[in-house]
Amino acid sequence: MDLRPLLAPRSIAIVGASESPDSWAPEFERSLRHVGFRGELYPINPKYETVWGRPCLDSPLELPRGVDLLVFLVPARLVVRMIDDVAKAGVRAVMVVSSGFAEAGEEGRALQAELREKALRHRLPVLGPNVEGYVNYVDRVAPYGTTPPPEPVPGGISVISQSGTVAWTMNQMASDRGVGLRIILGVGNEAVIGLGDMFVWAAEDPHTRLVATYIETMRDVEGIERGLDALRRARKPILVCAPAGRSEAARRSIVAHTGALAGNTALRDAWLRGHGAIIVEDPVTMFEAAVLLSHHRRLRAPGIAAALQSGGACTLFAEAAGAKGLALPEFTAATKARLREVLPPFASQNNPLDVTGQAAVETEMFEGALEALANDPNIGFVAFDAFPPRLPDETVWAEHLLDRVRELQRETKVAFASVAMSPLAYDARAKAWTRAQRLPFLQGHHAATGAIRALVDLQTSRARSIPDLPPHPSRAAALRLLRGLSGPLDEVQGARLLELYGVRRPREATVSTPEEAAEAARRIGFPVAVKALAAEIPHKAKLGGVRLGLRNPTDVEVAAAEVLQAARRAGASSPKVLVQQMVHGHEVLVGAVVDERFGACVTMRPGGALAEAGSAVFVAAPLTPAQARAYVEEQAGRCGLDPDEHDLRAVARAVEAIARAAHDLRDRLASLEANPLLVSERGAIAVDALAEARAPA
Repeated sequence: MDLRPLLAPRSIAIVGASESPDSWAPEFERSLRHVGFRGELYPINPKYETVWGRPCLDSPLELPRGVDLLVFLVPARLVVRMIDDVAKAGVRAVMVVSSGFAEAGEEGRALQAELREKALRHRLPVLGPNVEGYVNYVDRVAPYGTTPPPEPVPGGISVISQSGTVAWTMNQMASDRGVGLRIILGVGNEAVIGLGDMFVWAAEDPHTRLVATYIETMRDVEGIERGLDALRRARKPILVCAPAGRSEAARRSIVAHTGALAGNTALRDAWLRGHGAIIVEDPVTMFEAAVLLSHHRRLRAPGIAAALQSGGACTLFAEAAGAKGLALPEFTAATKARLREVLPPFASQNNPLDVTGQAAVETEMFEGALEALANDPNIGFVAFDAFPPRLPDETVWAEHLLDRVRELQRETKVAFASVAMSPLAYDARAKAWTRAQRLPFLQGHHAATGAIRALVDLQTSRARSIPDLPPHPSRAAALRLLRGLSGPLDEVQGARLLELYGVRRPREATVSTPEEAAEAARRIGFPVAVKALAAEIPHKAKLGGVRLGLRNPTDVEVAAAEVLQAARRAGASSPKVLVQQMVHGHEVLVGAVVDERFGACVTMRPGGALAEAGSAVFVAAPLTPAQARAYVEEQAGRCGLDPDEHDLRAVARAVEAIARAAHDLRDRLASLEANPLLVSERGAIAVDALAEARAPA
């Protein structure tokens, strides 16, 4: 779909044009005039003969043929009624500002469905409904319901949002800081043109260098996937701010604002990351990240350093960086030796580095410190604090320092950014000065460290991409096992799925009676565990269906009788007994779930009693061996795994296998879990298996 008539129109018609202060129409005309729109403007309203000094038409049918964009500012029912006339007049694109559609209840949803049907039938691109409009800084066109900020600066950041207010906020921050934007746009209810379509446009747009987006609801997952993949192929980063929806209040806000329900955000975010998105936590962080990524894309090393002019700033930066999981490595001995040469004797060599307020006066000292940090092999990014002029006649002390910073960037490939502790107001001189420095100037330690986190995440975003893998050789056998099944499986069935995909299990046997259990224990070798086996009781330990550490046949017989009795009390009709070799190791959980929209995702976290504590970090499935290893290494610490004591490669193989099984069997499997997976120095064994099948579609 050609979006040029919609986003860069040379002629615009406005239905509902008016000079009344009670109407949005004057704002649209003022916005167009403010950015210097030089195309044709056609007001349409049968109530008036002239509007804005132009002849006012009675209907779209009076327009000259081929007007690029028509903007609706009239009630929803009139919009739907007039769409056929708009198409008949040869209008090439439509924007519906009007509300009263899907966000307004059942009647509104019916009107939006009718609007969509007519637009698709006429092959008419429609933005909205329920939008404020957009500001296209490069092509100087702004059909926008609020006056754009002063001094619009064209640039390479495209802000594409499901919230018009978030787009407006990004717009204001860019204006206040003199940062150039390509476009700011809200997609509204996405009746026809959705986020995915806009992402595809941005991927193909020669002026867009990166995209910043706010997502409340994944209305069209397939469309968003196409857009994200297009941006990834174009090597254009996309920053995504999406509410976590953790609280009831947040969920109510999402529903009320968009008329749609939010899904599981952990799976959503894993899916987004798997398609190249960089997740940020709020619009302010997203703006700072957009500023940073406009200047830097690569880090030579993962370590972060800061050289700041006060101890307080160093402490606050370190706390903010720690909260974002940024690595602030200790400086090498050579770096510390160089710092002792250039800093006063009382200065420490800690990271962050306190260069003291004297550095603004003795700039050679500041330069020497930055040179030392830039030559530390563990450092890939250096934050420092040098601020723009605040007074009309102020001499900028940092000019020579910034010249040296740019030289260091070229010489060492270390990325630099100035980081202010809090937001600063920029006047026209400060805006021009910061643009001339060709360096990122970030504001606020919380948002700035979030931006640095986004830059760090960008380094591995392509490596995290969901791979296109062929089905596992055991997929056909697994599908045969699942044939006719729905709901929880018993442990033997779940274990068989794990084994088919290469996850190790202990020696074990399934029996029907206590006597058979004792005989099986003799064959397996003591000690053993005895478990009730029935699909009706997947969480058997909580119901008294598990006995551990049994060391003789008599104890096994007694235990088998007890677990069978517990299973029957819990509702199992024909329980059996699983006799299992006792193995030892550190407990972790590795599990996968399949979401109907986002597909399979896998997680690893502490196992056993801790399995349900805390949040889970999901990654989209399937995973390559390298991706599985990287994920396990990232999560090892929080799961209590030590590379010197535990076989992380075996854990990675289990993660990879469970992720592949969940992906291969996504049409028939709801979840698959090994909890616990017991990890030792020489392997990982799943001693409990839990799986749930879904009925065929």
